[in-house]
Amino acid sequence: MATTDAFSTLPENNSLAYEVFWKPLLNDPKVNALPFVLHVGKIGKELYFDTEFTDSPTIKAACGWDWKNGTPVTKKALDPVELDFSFKQCYTDFVKSIWGDKLPNGWRKGELTPEIISRILAKQSNAFNTNMLFALFLSDTGGSTPWLAGIDGVFTKLLAGAAANDGTVDANVTLDATALLPANIETTLNSIYIQQPDLMKSFDNSQKVWIFTQTVYEAWRRYVQIGTATGGNIPDRGSVVNGVETLMYQGIPIINASYIDRGLAIYETSGSPAAVTDPNRVILTMPTNHHIMIDGEGFEMIEPFYDRKDDIVYSPASAMIDYQYAFGEFNVFSGF
Repeated sequence: MATTDAFSTLPENNSLAYEVFWKPLLNDPKVNALPFVLHVGKIGKELYFDTEFTDSPTIKAACGWDWKNGTPVTKKALDPVELDFSFKQCYTDFVKSIWGDKLPNGWRKGELTPEIISRILAKQSNAFNTNMLFALFLSDTGGSTPWLAGIDGVFTKLLAGAAANDGTVDANVTLDATALLPANIETTLNSIYIQQPDLMKSFDNSQKVWIFTQTVYEAWRRYVQIGTATGGNIPDRGSVVNGVETLMYQGIPIINASYIDRGLAIYETSGSPAAVTDPNRVILTMPTNHHIMIDGEGFEMIEPFYDRKDDIVYSPASAMIDYQYAFGEFNVFSGF
């Protein structure tokens, strides 16, 4: 579940800013399931991470102190991008889709009724929530999609971290259709699991998380349903009929990031006919290692207005976002 950092201050419940921007964001199941840390409010130029102080003690036998050097503070630069979600639509379209041929009694053409305002907010909130997730994972400053080229997202930063030997591990495990078959998938996931850096292995598995794209998630779900039966090797009927409510591997929760698949299908295809590039992706990490910065000030005070000249409703809105992870030693990935 997404958590806010200790220094974030959300607007109060029932305030305009909360109702317009933060409530739809935090109540979105996709965003809510994301285990990363959210930093809410003004975005600075740098983010600081303190490493563990692990120097060995000495036995005190006399007056005085044996001073040890403190561990360095890691500094990561921030360069947020402002995403523009401004919106316009024909006023008549709103009227016909909500009431039919004409406005209810007491309202004049061009007035923005609560129903119209609600429809506008729903459209813009959904656009931000969905595209924020696309930007979080798929952004690449070297990419060809203009609106995704403002920052580097999760996939790009993990690849760069592994290339720079910052501790991030590219497990380089094949994740093709054969590797995801029920007969093979446990071995496939274990091949990723065992490549954790020693520091990451020292943490309890309850502090970690898997992030799977849809195909990998469905492959593991199917294995759990039919490949782990006991008592005569008969699959559990309940899990087949009702599905598996919560999936884990090695005691580590699994997030089904199906929105990544949708984004890949839109923005990362190649060949003829077009096919998704590297659709099967897996990340094993520590949730608190990943940080999303969001400044929703440009979204919190949405003020739609009507232009009679063209019969158009306009609603300007924008939000600033950025992403960083703290330490490479808490990242393992494969499939991209």
